[in-house]
Amino acid sequence: MISGEVVVRGRDGPLTYLQPRIEIGVAGSDGVFKTLSVVVDTGFTGWLTLPPGLVQELGLQHQGIRSVTLADGQEARVELYAALISWNDQVLPRLVHQSDSVPLVGMYLMTGYHLAMDVRAGGAVTLSELP
Repeated sequence: MISGEVVVRGRDGPLTYLQPRIEIGVAGSDGVFKTLSVVVDTGFTGWLTLPPGLVQELGLQHQGIRSVTLADGQEARVELYAALISWNDQVLPRLVHQSDSVPLVGMYLMTGYHLAMDVRAGGAVTLSELP
């Protein structure tokens, strides 16, 4: 099981911005893992996004470019990089999207898992492998 927490990422008057976060390990071809706090994003269909600085820090190898459709319907081209992801005690070779956002874990990586969260500050986030 993978567990995390819903964290407060800001306030705007009466609104509180919440993010469900978990920790995962990511490494480049050198196999040295860095633990990252990533946002669980059910609207992202890929495996993982990482910002350019982190892609460079990890020394990830460029694998190409992919066209994607963003949430607002616009088409964009994103750089793809090879990474190793530590996920529920497994090491998975996966392609990650480079993005100028916070690191996001998407639906492809969560496939085969049950996602549950208590949507409140400090609430539990859990991903349990399905039978």
